[in-house]
Amino acid sequence: MPIDIAMGGRSLLTPRTGIGQYVQHLARGLAEQGHGVRYFYGTHWSSAQESEQPSSAPLRARGGLARVARRLARKHAPGLARFAPLLEQARFNAGIQGRRRPQIYHEPNFIPPRCPCPTVVTVHDVSWVRYPEYHPTARLTLLRTHFPAALARTDRVIVVSEFVRQELLACYSVDPGKIRVVHNGVSAAFTPLGAQHTRAVLDKHGLAHERYLAVVGTLEPRKNLTTVLAAHAQLPYAMQRAYPLVLAGVEGWLTEALHGCLRVPVQQGTVRLLGYVPDAEVPKLIAGACALLYPSVYEGFGLPPLEAMACGVPVIASQAAAVKEVVGAAGLLNDALDVNAFAQSMRRVIEDASLRRQLSESGRERAHYFSWQRAVHETLAVYRDLLD
Repeated sequence: MPIDIAMGGRSLLTPRTGIGQYVQHLARGLAEQGHGVRYFYGTHWSSAQESEQPSSAPLRARGGLARVARRLARKHAPGLARFAPLLEQARFNAGIQGRRRPQIYHEPNFIPPRCPCPTVVTVHDVSWVRYPEYHPTARLTLLRTHFPAALARTDRVIVVSEFVRQELLACYSVDPGKIRVVHNGVSAAFTPLGAQHTRAVLDKHGLAHERYLAVVGTLEPRKNLTTVLAAHAQLPYAMQRAYPLVLAGVEGWLTEALHGCLRVPVQQGTVRLLGYVPDAEVPKLIAGACALLYPSVYEGFGLPPLEAMACGVPVIASQAAAVKEVVGAAGLLNDALDVNAFAQSMRRVIEDASLRRQLSESGRERAHYFSWQRAVHETLAVYRDLLD
């Protein structure tokens, strides 16, 4: 039987980072199986048209206005921030009233509104507990104030890795019986591509197929980009020029130190800063790389390494527990802060064609374990468990 699902859609209002990709693929898979999905964006509910196409330009524009309003409020009236959850709850209640009540509310972004129907929350990590210094003050305040109560009142908790399950149990008092592990998947768009298929995107950015090292993700401290910058700088200068480090991702937070490290190599052309890359271009950008670098200090999953493995692109990553859970033995894993190890791994992949082939084959095999179809199936099992 089809299920009427309401889902938090705030992450669809911005360029798609990991949580946004999660919502998009999960909701699309649910809709393809005949289930109804509508979104609560924090400031408003979706229309039927937006439910079918949550990436529409009007939605992004409305979300942009909401983000500007929140930034202005934080800057000029910071005391009002504590009332934001109350305002969101009022908007949520107004959307529930007068409509058919959803059978399930699924909040994919940590803190759900109070809902009269069974509630599922997805927890992607607890990085604010382990590394509070990597987060803006406003986010720390929000999560510390509201997450424990949200965790207590939710009916089921989906975590994206076994590592996050263990972290949640270690950091909070939560019933282990209501936690379910559902791994993220990888889109079919991420597949091995030859130079003829990546050329249009790479030409746009002045890149050559298999002649650059890619880093994909939001620019923020937890991603530990200063380590790969320092490692890349250890390569012979001719190699740095021949295989530039390419950073693709939206500007995050607390990036002052990172931009200080970027100034000289960007001027020299050994590092390329692409900023936001449209979703349609990311698979080609990854598939065209000589290797993908992922040096994160802490992760709950790690989509870019999985996407690179699906493309047959070698992965050089940190030994963060969740990254190891995803990559397994299919990549070169180093201590997150070991600059020399990352430099050596880069050089090995650049110089050793047989190693690249080995990592490509093992990565593709490993990536087959993860799929959004499987994630949708396992998420539906969580819903049905609550409704039975």
